[in-house]
Amino acid sequence: MQYCGYQHLRVVFCTLLLLVSANSLALDWAHINYQQIRVCPGGDVIPNFEDDACTTQSFFSADPQGRAIWIEASLHLSERWQEGAEPLAFYLFAKASSKVYLNGRLLGTNGRVSLDGEHELAGRMDTRFYVPPGLTKAGENRVVIQLSSYQSILRLSSPLHLAALGKYQNSTDYFGIEPYMQLSVLCILFLGGLYLLILRLSPLRAKIPSGLIWLIGIAVVQLAVEQLRGWYSYLYPLHDVRLVLILVCAMTFGFGLLVYLLRLCQFDTKVKLSVLAPVIGLTSTLVFFSPGFDLKTTLAVTIPALAGVGVTCWYYYRHQSSKALLFAVTLCVFVVAAMLSLQSFHSLLFYVMVTLLLGVLLGMHIRQLGELQIQTMADQQAIAKLQVKLAQLNKTGTQQYLTLTFGSATERIDVGQVLWCRAAGDYVELHLDGGGERLYSGSLKSLIDKLPGTFMQVHRSYLVDLDKVRRIALNKDKAESGYAFLYLSDGNRVPVSRRLLGQVRGAIE
Repeated sequence: MQYCGYQHLRVVFCTLLLLVSANSLALDWAHINYQQIRVCPGGDVIPNFEDDACTTQSFFSADPQGRAIWIEASLHLSERWQEGAEPLAFYLFAKASSKVYLNGRLLGTNGRVSLDGEHELAGRMDTRFYVPPGLTKAGENRVVIQLSSYQSILRLSSPLHLAALGKYQNSTDYFGIEPYMQLSVLCILFLGGLYLLILRLSPLRAKIPSGLIWLIGIAVVQLAVEQLRGWYSYLYPLHDVRLVLILVCAMTFGFGLLVYLLRLCQFDTKVKLSVLAPVIGLTSTLVFFSPGFDLKTTLAVTIPALAGVGVTCWYYYRHQSSKALLFAVTLCVFVVAAMLSLQSFHSLLFYVMVTLLLGVLLGMHIRQLGELQIQTMADQQAIAKLQVKLAQLNKTGTQQYLTLTFGSATERIDVGQVLWCRAAGDYVELHLDGGGERLYSGSLKSLIDKLPGTFMQVHRSYLVDLDKVRRIALNKDKAESGYAFLYLSDGNRVPVSRRLLGQVRGAIE
């Protein structure tokens, strides 16, 4: 059997492209005017937004972390929003507890907003508020939101993510079909890792790098953590934990990728440390000081990948290895794609790109395993031929006649007349050239020592003189015993067991 990894990878590649294109499907939402909102300091009642203490800014720059604030925004609705019969909801995705008013009416609270951290009750990161019929109107609608966020571990540059009106559904439905596509990518990664793990436990385990299995495992964990938001609406303090886990996985993946490449290029420990130390230092520094977790995650992977480009290019220059060149080109494409899609990199696209990168690495090893298996089969055939020749040399003094005893009769036959033998209970049937048959009293094991070295056991019940074999063919009739058949010079055929087929092929070819 030969491996056809690249054919499978083409299928995976097309599947991933379909997943990315399907992600362009969007749900129907009416968003507030994100570019211009009024922000006022926190208080117990809705403030006068024309007060000098209030400022005009964008929705995404408003920051309730470590304090309480009020925001006022405009929501423009067309006539069609008044014509629909389906219930509506106002959605707020923010790292904060919240209270929402629409056109002067309280829609609800998410957690408990407080002017101090002691009395705040953490709300959910992504939440919805039911909008009663008749509350909205065509044209401009006034949205007022009170926010507080005292229970954060990390300070995000943009803790407010979305404020919009839509059909009443689960808040996680905003992410559309992306969680399902992420689950598909997750399954692809998991199955790829499981496939490698099975190969690792097989006799070919020495050729399966454990580093690639670890890389796939890290990518699976990172995607699973990323996917949580699309499946479960958690309390906003857990968002920090989730982001930290994603960043740790990204850095581990990046450094693991570089270590994997260094080991693949067989550098010594001194060279590995001289490359790893500055890359780890530079990556950690840039990740720490860079704003936004999307950029942090991107840098955590792409800087080690860029170092991997240098490592593989240097190895190609020194050894002219086509594999190193393919690694370098693949990593270059990965890094360039990451830089060009920086704004949307921390999403499904990120995991599609990681999966494709791992798919290329996996395909290379599958191809290498295929070549190894072909070489192993060739070696087994060569060994089988040598074993036959060795048996022939060891049997140069083998008797030329067999003495058969049956009752009171004794007969001597020329062993050159024997074509094949079949076990029959306490006897062995000897099938002779010309169609005759004789019985030998004993087992196949005792008989083979008395026959020339050209005889070989091809089945647990059969011995064959390989010099009398004309051809070999697989058994297409599953009702018959034997994985294959040897066709002999007398027109008979003898079954070959699957276990011994490789040795038999090697001995007769």
